[in-house]
Amino acid sequence: MIVSFTLNGRSVGFETIPGESAQLFLQRNGIPSVRNSDDGYGFSGSDTILLDGRIVGACILLAPQLEGRDVRTVESLREGRLLSIVQQAMLECGCIQSGYNAPAAALMLWELLQRISRPSREDIEDALSGLYNRATGYRQFFDAVELAVARMQDQSRKFEDIPSFGNDYQIVGKPSPKKDSARMVAGEKVFVEDRVEQNACYLKVLRSPHAHAWIISIDIKEAMAVEGVVAIFTHKDVPEKVYSQAGQGFPEPSPYDRMLLSKKVRHVGDRVAAVVAESPQIAEQALKLIKVEYERLPVVLDWDAARIASTPLIHGGKISYKAGVPENLADLNRDADSAEEPVVYQFPIGGNPRMNIAASISDGIGDVQEGFKQADVIVERTYTTTQIQCTPLEKHTCYARLEGDRLIIHASTQVPYHVRRIIATLLDLPENHIR
Repeated sequence: MIVSFTLNGRSVGFETIPGESAQLFLQRNGIPSVRNSDDGYGFSGSDTILLDGRIVGACILLAPQLEGRDVRTVESLREGRLLSIVQQAMLECGCIQSGYNAPAAALMLWELLQRISRPSREDIEDALSGLYNRATGYRQFFDAVELAVARMQDQSRKFEDIPSFGNDYQIVGKPSPKKDSARMVAGEKVFVEDRVEQNACYLKVLRSPHAHAWIISIDIKEAMAVEGVVAIFTHKDVPEKVYSQAGQGFPEPSPYDRMLLSKKVRHVGDRVAAVVAESPQIAEQALKLIKVEYERLPVVLDWDAARIASTPLIHGGKISYKAGVPENLADLNRDADSAEEPVVYQFPIGGNPRMNIAASISDGIGDVQEGFKQADVIVERTYTTTQIQCTPLEKHTCYARLEGDRLIIHASTQVPYHVRRIIATLLDLPENHIR
């Protein structure tokens, strides 16, 4: 089906896929600024477009709903290579952080200034209310709108809210925008998802429904028969090498206690199998056809119970050390389970896998017991903290390809050197063959 509509002032017509959202439809046809940071639920605002002059979310529209409509995206705001007044003001006022939602914010503020020439703070808050995550709060957006309004009257107006110091320096002490913020606010291709080539395959992971279990068997025959499935991997197909997912330094102190795919799952959502297919939809279809037989094991859900000697072990394999072997290592390995992968420490960090302790440290000042004796009051309480998961707006994505004998990886990470080290370890590649 061809959907015909007006896109940023031009009449266009594109083929659509049945069930495709307007967000995917636009992104697939050259509009990278309309993003998806909420798995298509449409509440985050990163998918913002102007539809017949109204702000809407593209994720909650089907592509055929654009038929005959006027669609405007942030790509339309630029004048040649120049950013619009609103976009430039956002840069100078520090509105760009991750930049994933910056195009949506720019479009919302541009639309606001088309309706209201001098908006109040309440107007700005209302205009941005559909943007679930603003990264920087509101202050910078208030400043940006104020600056944009002023520049509509006087283009020489400068933003002078950030003080400078160190007049003898060129960079230190001077306010400076993010290096790639101009491309971010313009909606250009700056994220991993933007670099994926059209002929790329997609990998999806089958995850465990159980917190603790052995995988007895995996039947992939029916899944492999699905047209468009390229490969399916289980624990039988991956290198028998342990590694650490942590990235704290080098040598990495955390225990090397994971494999790419293991015959034992240790938490709900643990990896069971991986499907490589020609599209995400085909990969998802194949995942549903994989048949797995599990032998469920006892589960420990309490922090204190996890450290009792008789409790089920998360990692029961043989323990080894690259350096600083502890004196009790033979005792720790007396009942090691040869069916499990080993646990390898680079050096001692207070770990005891036989008590489900990956690492520990203790310290103190003075004589604690004497302090208790002399204390007028002793207060003992148990404190519970909230769980925090760092969840960036850009989805965790990795795109890899081979160029000759070099593996080129684009990953949404702040620690590319750790990614390179881990992959080099698993694939037995020299690090200088990974970029």
